[in-house]
Amino acid sequence: YKEEPAIIGTIIDITNRKRAEDKLTETLENLARSNKELEQFAYVASHDLQEPLRKVRSFTELLAKRYKGKLDEKADKYITHITDGAERMQLLIQDLLAFSRVETRGKAPELTESKVAFERAVSSLQSAIEESGAIITNDSLPPVYADESQLPQIFQNLIGNAIKFRGKKTPKVHVSTEQRENDVLFAVKDNGIGIDLKYADRVFQIFQRLHTKSDYPGSGIGLAICKKIVERHNGRMWLESKVGKGTTFYFTIPTKSAGNVIT
Repeated sequence: YKEEPAIIGTIIDITNRKRAEDKLTETLENLARSNKELEQFAYVASHDLQEPLRKVRSFTELLAKRYKGKLDEKADKYITHITDGAERMQLLIQDLLAFSRVETRGKAPELTESKVAFERAVSSLQSAIEESGAIITNDSLPPVYADESQLPQIFQNLIGNAIKFRGKKTPKVHVSTEQRENDVLFAVKDNGIGIDLKYADRVFQIFQRLHTKSDYPGSGIGLAICKKIVERHNGRMWLESKVGKGTTFYFTIPTKSAGNVIT
């Protein structure tokens, strides 16, 4: 009788790993499909939707130029409503376009000077700053890994909102930072009208306004764009506020290159 050599083996159950890989593949495919749909929407928004609006605005302006004051008071009122409605619709389309392009037109993050991004934002807001007498200050702003075209948008939206939603006092905005292990925590603090914290999540949703457009103009999409940009960089965004006492917006941006930044 000849004894056969023993064979020793190990069986590893990779079912869970395979499921996770399949789920990741499915998620990436869905993301790619979603980005393609956003790109298609961006094309439609920038061409097909804006062309008829341009015609409406053009003919309404002609009506106003030729007949304003020559018809009755109601006619003048109707012309004004049409003009305002067309302008608002065009603003909404442009803002939707900007929202859709956060991911589809975003650049690869690279080492970026947040101080330069902040200065670009302040420069863009110069007219509003001078008109309101706003005082904008900042601490040291360190470099971060970010899309250099998108980081200024965050500062511009937050500082612009601080100026827009101001109380009776001269608007003051201060940008501070906290260097952490893998990211920088930015804080944009203002002395404006504040936000009731029960609406803290709502303000980051697209087209969610807490005030009427007659009180404060705008589409209600600026903070949604900010949050989308921050999340594209795998950061977080939130706020602290007291009604009548001002608001502080916080957001994080990484200080190291992250291979899983959404593109």
